[in-house]
Amino acid sequence: MNILILPLFRFPTGHSVVAETVQRKITKTHPATHIEIVDLLSYTNPLLEKIVGTTYIRWIQKNPQSYQFMYEKNVNSCKKKKKEKMPILTPLFIRSMKKLLDEKRPDLILCSHAFPSSILSALRDKGTFVPPVVNVYTDFFMNDVWAKSTSDYHLVPHVEAKRLLIDEYGQPAERIFVTGVPIDDEIFIPKSLGEVGHQLLIAGGNVGFMDIEQVSRLLHMYESHHFNILCGNNKTLYENIQAADHPRLHAIPYLKNREQMNELYDRMDAVITKPGGVTMTELIHKRLPIYIDHFLPGPEQENFHYLQARGLVQQIDLTEGTALELEKQNAAFHEACDRYEAQFEMNATEALAHIIEQVRTVSLRQ
Repeated sequence: MNILILPLFRFPTGHSVVAETVQRKITKTHPATHIEIVDLLSYTNPLLEKIVGTTYIRWIQKNPQSYQFMYEKNVNSCKKKKKEKMPILTPLFIRSMKKLLDEKRPDLILCSHAFPSSILSALRDKGTFVPPVVNVYTDFFMNDVWAKSTSDYHLVPHVEAKRLLIDEYGQPAERIFVTGVPIDDEIFIPKSLGEVGHQLLIAGGNVGFMDIEQVSRLLHMYESHHFNILCGNNKTLYENIQAADHPRLHAIPYLKNREQMNELYDRMDAVITKPGGVTMTELIHKRLPIYIDHFLPGPEQENFHYLQARGLVQQIDLTEGTALELEKQNAAFHEACDRYEAQFEMNATEALAHIIEQVRTVSLRQ
């Protein structure tokens, strides 16, 4: 069997992390399967992928208000209406997707981003044969670009998403699997409920969201805490922290290995971070209290509202020295995590194996 996995962008994002995670999960249960991960943007034009990626990051950082406006208008405006939106330049990417399918001839396609999911739907609308498509949702909501009506299978983050797909989009329940956002098998053994220390991890995504001045203020505001700063690819931040040589300050470079990430989590007592889907799911599974200092407009904002309403995250303001009451949050947080994970019907590995066997059985009958 040939499986094609479609994230978006080649630089590290939650979508690409999930794509790689899904690939490893399938390989464990179906080692003979041929799996390929392809970013449609760079496949279409490598320069286009670089321009779009750079513009996206700069836009969010420099003018988050305008990005939020455009996101709500063009990506997440339909809310409860049964409506899906096509991305801009759809005709260009339809041609590119058809070329990709003709070249790779996959038996099954997994999308870890809404963009390729919508392009595949548009290709089907034109009468082109498209093999079964699995939407692997990487956030705690499903934006308007996802092809929710026409995709064949869905790995969803929670029961509410499953109900929405059934009630609003007519999807059969047996093709929707409540798995949570897929995370690597190396993220295991939840942290037990016990004495809370003062080791804090600050994680800001791949780019690292702090500078050395902000870090210095933290040391003054929280004199009993140790700060472990996950710098991502922010080399300047990493080098500045190393040069500061402070006993309560530790710089950590980008960690691609999830086993190393699991070991880092095990040393921490709480995490201050942004609400990305993969990171949140890992921290919930590890039972590590989550503090949100800020979030980017769009998906992170949607994730934050979902998680805060269910007691899974706590908002703080690091600039004001908000008290980090870990002891008070600990028991309530564990209970919230238990409630969230109790709704999972199976893990992502089991769901993917089930889908593969279904697709294989149907293929043999034809």
